[in-house]
Amino acid sequence: MGSNISTLIRRYWLLFFFIIVFVFMAIFKISFHDIWMAISPLELWQLCLLLSIFLLISLFQILARKYLLYSLFSPAKLKNLILIHFSSMAAHYSTPAKIGFPLAVYLLNRLDNVPYVSGAAVILIELIVSTGICGIIALIGSFFYFVGTTKTLVVASLCFLSLIAIALFILFLFLKKTPKDRRLYRFIRDTHQAFTHIALLHLIIFIFMRVFIQLLGGINLFLLCLFFSSELSLLQAIVAGSSAFFLGAISMVPMGLGVREASMLFYLHHMGISHEIGLSIVTIQRLLFTGSAFVLGAIFGAILGVKNIKLDSAQEKKNEPVMGSGIVD
Repeated sequence: MGSNISTLIRRYWLLFFFIIVFVFMAIFKISFHDIWMAISPLELWQLCLLLSIFLLISLFQILARKYLLYSLFSPAKLKNLILIHFSSMAAHYSTPAKIGFPLAVYLLNRLDNVPYVSGAAVILIELIVSTGICGIIALIGSFFYFVGTTKTLVVASLCFLSLIAIALFILFLFLKKTPKDRRLYRFIRDTHQAFTHIALLHLIIFIFMRVFIQLLGGINLFLLCLFFSSELSLLQAIVAGSSAFFLGAISMVPMGLGVREASMLFYLHHMGISHEIGLSIVTIQRLLFTGSAFVLGAIFGAILGVKNIKLDSAQEKKNEPVMGSGIVD
């Protein structure tokens, strides 16, 4: 049942998205005229600038993966990583499961001979680091903006660090008593092995690269609010964007559809953005960025398909016996 719902959401995400938008419009009593009045001042160059930053974010995500592969002694060509990045994103948006992750691991092995162990480690590290960074920004930023006192922020940070220490201790005790054939044990073991494969310095540099990606995402939201003549600081934009992404990721809803938009609306409204402008912002973000990723993924996926056909043909020719070589069938 859950798999069928997930399939429907991914296949008809655009339809579900507009349904969600209509629901928000009904809740906040926003008319189509309000939405149009908010969106109409946007100019073509502004949309092109937002799209350019999205492409820049994608480029840095690809470069961060390339650096991580280099750190694991499994170099890959940049052009192949571009194909893999967008093709796997298209797979995320068109399949019921997170098939983009195993697809990326498979393509890394096929195109650049990256061992499956290294490819899986890269994907796992990317997931944990990116989600973790967003979670930390969301937690600390939420305390800062919703409470507004330095003392509370310090107390919240200490509580957060204490919870991490307690969780690690409980995890240590759990692993000692858990049978090694359990799925959770294997997942924790694989996660630990993934991080032990990379040197600490390389991991720190990779983390800073992912933090910079979050900064670019904040700049994108900051500019979008600026184009709507709404005041939002860069720090507020980073907190709102990271929080919405984190809540959408842990919700387990495909693409965070609805959860990410509701979270963004909540944060933007708390930070002084009106509901109609907030709804316009989340609509443009979803259509412009998810739509662009899907289109680019379909294009690069088609290129990748042709590339794989050529690889297969080359492999077949390599395995064919040479005429006149004296080999008898």
